[in-house]
Amino acid sequence: MKRTLLNWEKISALVAAISLLVSIGALYVAFAGTKATNEIAAEALKTARQANEISLGLVREPAVLEFAFSDEKSFKFDFTDTGVLKEDLKTIVTVRNGGKKAIDGVAIEVIGIEGLTYLVSNPSVDVRPLAAYSTRLDFRSALQPRSLAHIDVRKYLLSYLTKILPQLPDKNGTYSTVVNVVLDPKAVNEATPSSAGLSVTKNDRRLLTIKFNSATVESSEAKAILQSEQVAHRVYGN
Repeated sequence: MKRTLLNWEKISALVAAISLLVSIGALYVAFAGTKATNEIAAEALKTARQANEISLGLVREPAVLEFAFSDEKSFKFDFTDTGVLKEDLKTIVTVRNGGKKAIDGVAIEVIGIEGLTYLVSNPSVDVRPLAAYSTRLDFRSALQPRSLAHIDVRKYLLSYLTKILPQLPDKNGTYSTVVNVVLDPKAVNEATPSSAGLSVTKNDRRLLTIKFNSATVESSEAKAILQSEQVAHRVYGN
């Protein structure tokens, strides 16, 4: 009889422990669900406020131009052979209209990242100071929402590389550099390009890696690209 009583006490304790664990689990699930619901509600409220401000004319609907792809291969370029400079629309980045307004131009900024430009044969040879290069491209036809465009970046990257050539310690060496390329779109009927802002998109900037040497940057092929007034690009409809 005494043994039976002890068994019942153990079973009761086990049931109580299980009940406690179930209660804790239910409480956690309820807390997590409430948190997720609150976050969704806050985001919906933010979106509604932005839409209301736009409809009232308090703020403008931003133009949004983003890099279309995120794979690493799309942002690596090799300028160690003049062969890459001989054909249009082979050295490109692809961009996408991620907003609701048509875009007819873009301001492009190429910014050197210190500490990431070095001699390939001896990475301890760091190149400083670095430069920045800014330009603007007007599309031949408007880039509609959700549409894509290829932009030939040879001229932009060569323009940047030309600026840092005087800093290279070994003129015969091969170098690697990383630049931050930032896109500021110009909407149709707007006078100037404007950043959409990080609250709208974080895909309007990308790090590009370029392998290069002085011979290619100073070649006749490179000079012809730099002197050209046109930049090859192609706009695709959705």
